[in-house]
Amino acid sequence: MIDQQLAEVSNLLIVVAIVLYVLALFGFTADLAATTARRSDARIAAEEARRAEQAAQAEQRQAVPVGAGAPAVAGSDVPGVPGDASPDLSGHPSGGAGSADTAGAPRSLSAQGFAFLISTAATVAHTIGVVLRAVATERVPWTNMYEFAVTSAALVMVCFLVFSIRRRDLRVLGTFVVGPILLLLFIAQRFWIVPAAQLTPSLQNSHWLVIHIGVAILATALSILGAVVAGMQLLQARHERAVAGTVDAPDASREHWGRFGHVLDRLPASTTLEGLSFRIHSVGFVCWTFTLIFGSIWAREAWGRYWNWDPKEVWTFVIWVIYAAYLHARATGGFRGSRAAWLALAGFVAVVFNYTIVNTVINGLHSYSGL
Repeated sequence: MIDQQLAEVSNLLIVVAIVLYVLALFGFTADLAATTARRSDARIAAEEARRAEQAAQAEQRQAVPVGAGAPAVAGSDVPGVPGDASPDLSGHPSGGAGSADTAGAPRSLSAQGFAFLISTAATVAHTIGVVLRAVATERVPWTNMYEFAVTSAALVMVCFLVFSIRRRDLRVLGTFVVGPILLLLFIAQRFWIVPAAQLTPSLQNSHWLVIHIGVAILATALSILGAVVAGMQLLQARHERAVAGTVDAPDASREHWGRFGHVLDRLPASTTLEGLSFRIHSVGFVCWTFTLIFGSIWAREAWGRYWNWDPKEVWTFVIWVIYAAYLHARATGGFRGSRAAWLALAGFVAVVFNYTIVNTVINGLHSYSGL
C-alpha cells in the first residue's frame, strides 16, 4: 500500500534540500570570490612594494658617489621606511593597532562556515526525504531513475561532508561538488520524477534488489565524487605548470586565468587531488566489481543465465574495464598525473551514458527507468 501523503512530504523535503543547496552554493562561491579578491589585492600590493623598493635602491645607487658609504637607516633596508613600521600584506603596520584590533575582535561565521552548515542541513533534509520515500512505498528507494538519482546525490553529499570533516582544506571543493549535485537534482525533478508506486512483478520479493542496486548506487556516487576531484586535478595541474613557467621571468606577474586562477590557488595541490581521486576510485572500482558479480547472480535466478549481453550488462562491464585500466595505469609510474585523470573521466562518461542513454533510449531486460 502506497502512502501518497508521506510520498508528497518526501518530495517536499527534496525541494527544500534543493533550496538549501542553492544557498550553500552561494556561500561556497562567495567564500572563493572574497578570498581570491583579497589574495589578488595582496599580490598587487606586494608587487608594487617590490617595484618601489627596487626603484628607491636604484635612485640611491645613482645619488651616492662611488666609494662613499650609503646613509644607514636603523632597522630597515629600505630608505625612509622605519623598521617597526614595515607594512604587511593586509595593509596594517606589523604590530600596530590594526593587528591588535583584529586579534581582539570576535570571530564571526565565515562564508565557508555558513555554506558548510547549510549544506549539512540540506543533506539531512535530503536524506530524510529519501528515507520517507522508502517508508511511503514500503521498499527500497531506488527502483526507478528518479529514486536512483536522488539517493545517489544524497550519498555523494554524505561522502563529501565526511571527507570535509576529516580534512577541512577540502571544503574549498564545495562549489564544485554542490554544483553538480544541484544539476542532477534539477534534472531529476524536471524530467525523471514519477509518482510513488508499487514494484513491478519482476522486482518483487528479491533480496538482490537491495544488494545489487544498493552497491550500484554507492559505486555511482563514488564515480561522481571521483570525477569532480579528477576534473579539479586536471585544472590545477595545468594552472601549476603555467604559474611555474613565469618563475624564470623576473618582470612577469605570476598570474594565470585571472580570478579563476586565484580560485585554483586555494585548492589543494594537483598531487594531493590525484591521491584523493585514486583513493575514491579504488573504492568505487570495488563497488563496480560487486555490482557485476551480484547482477550476474540475480540474472541467473531471474532469467536462467549469468550473462545475457543486455545493454545494461555490457555497459556496466565497459565501466568496470575503464576503471580497471585507470587503476592499473595509475599504479604504473609512467602513467600518472593528467593522463590517468583523463582515463578516470572517461569512466565517468561511460557511467553517465549507462544511466541516461541506456536507460531511456536502448531497450533491454533492465528497462526499469519508470519513465
